[in-house]
Amino acid sequence: MRRVPPEDTQRADLVAVGEAELARMRDRLAEIEAEHAMLEAELAVFEADYTREVVTVLAQLHDAEARILALSGDRAGERQAREQARRTTSQAEALARPPDPVPPASLKRLFRDAAKRMHPDLATTAEARDHAEAFMKRLNDAYRAGDAEAIADLVRQWDASPFAPGPEDGGARRVAAVQAAVARAQRRLDELRDSELARMMERAMASAAAGEDHIATLRHHAELALADARARLARLET
Repeated sequence: MRRVPPEDTQRADLVAVGEAELARMRDRLAEIEAEHAMLEAELAVFEADYTREVVTVLAQLHDAEARILALSGDRAGERQAREQARRTTSQAEALARPPDPVPPASLKRLFRDAAKRMHPDLATTAEARDHAEAFMKRLNDAYRAGDAEAIADLVRQWDASPFAPGPEDGGARRVAAVQAAVARAQRRLDELRDSELARMMERAMASAAAGEDHIATLRHHAELALADARARLARLET
């Protein structure tokens, strides 16, 4: 029986460790992307609810405030108020199509496994990255729509494409690149979590846990302000 040289055994062990670490980091990258996609879907539903309940009232409030400033002769203030009214009115009108529902938890594994295959940060060339980015966009759309069959179809298309990685793309040499991809994905997720909309949703969830309705409270305050603005406007117009 031929003895395996110690250096060959050591090299094989290092390769195995590198492949295990690469697999772990790919799993983490896909998990972060799944969390990011889920949070985006949750924020879209929350934003639609907030817009419908609060922004529609704020648009009326800002319009009334602009008219008050116009009648008061405050041209600079009127311009600022009308710009604010334009923004909130546009935001309210953009609510024409309801957002997709939040994907069920059962879809998360499908998304994660697909993201491990086609994540753009795993691409080794610019052409491969462009191809992967197009696939990831379609994957995110399918995930938010809750379309498991579309995700499975994308995986089949990806595996049949010339950009699907082969055995030579694995191993320890890729670990550093995938670690960097994980760090970038984590930064994107952290930025989304720290967004104003995400912080507002977190406050709403905390209020709900305490038996309160944060959005209803915001709407109530906006309606009080609107009633006051309309009363002031009526006095100025008489």
